[in-house]
Amino acid sequence: MLIGYEMFLLAAEELNFSRAAERAFVTPQCLSDHIKRLEAHHHVTLFRRRPHLELTAEGAAMLRYLSRIKALEYRMKNELADISQGTRGTIRLGIPTTRGTILVPSMVPEFQKQYPNVDVQVRLNDTHKLEDLLLSGEIDLFLGVDAKEHPLFDKIELEREPLYLVVPETLLRTYYGDKTNALLVKAYQEGIDLASLPGIPLVLGHSASTTTTAVSNFLMQKHIAASLPIQVSNFSIMIDLCRSGHYSTICAQLNLQQLDWTGILPTKERLHILRIKGLTYELTNVIVSHRDSQSLHYVDEFKDLLKKFIHLENAYVALQLQKLQNTMISR
Repeated sequence: MLIGYEMFLLAAEELNFSRAAERAFVTPQCLSDHIKRLEAHHHVTLFRRRPHLELTAEGAAMLRYLSRIKALEYRMKNELADISQGTRGTIRLGIPTTRGTILVPSMVPEFQKQYPNVDVQVRLNDTHKLEDLLLSGEIDLFLGVDAKEHPLFDKIELEREPLYLVVPETLLRTYYGDKTNALLVKAYQEGIDLASLPGIPLVLGHSASTTTTAVSNFLMQKHIAASLPIQVSNFSIMIDLCRSGHYSTICAQLNLQQLDWTGILPTKERLHILRIKGLTYELTNVIVSHRDSQSLHYVDEFKDLLKKFIHLENAYVALQLQKLQNTMISR
């Protein structure tokens, strides 16, 4: 920052030229000359000298902008020092529980291979809670689904994910009987009609869940009767309930990464994963940071890696789903 601006900031803070000059290790006349040159350069009066020293409206405006510039300069110096001396810092990440379970164990160690001195603090919560945590400054960024629009949000939209019905074959046979095999082949090709499963017991997350809201709206719009006997936020518990043979669930594609695909088709407890007819809604993954947050290279790298791992995990699930579909259609 130019010396004249530094002198102005001291004078604006002290509102006394003598004290400001003392802090700057110059004479009051020298400091006053710097202020006069600034006023002449910008064609404004920055201070009223009588009856006591105070900022004019123009001076207050300059103070506001120079304070921001000083803060940015401070951050720049710190970042340059980090780069030259070995990057250090902390990333406070918010992420929904299931996505955190899938992504954090693989992604964060990969990130810290490149940035061993950057700590990562993870907060698990639903998207709407993470939005509040970002606005209150408790996290630096979050991965969410269908995050709301907000003037202070800087959003990076990623790929979209369809929803799937996870249902045990034993439950389907209570509806279709001997026609189950033939209907399953058709369902893997065209999707399943939930209206053909009246009262199907669905295990969903709590009412604040993005997926639960989407499913509830779909059932209401299509006038589909379903039973909702259990609400649970843990996806592993949902799948265990499905494996019992008495429940089904609807989830986003990425969640299916947690399934044991090598054993997805056991003889007795076969789970089927089917698209749902008429359900065109897809979740949108989004990385959200604060619009006014400091831009740091390692945070940008973290975002890029997060984007990469979401794509890789979704691609893996899509491949397994294609294999499952091919197996079921050809059996």
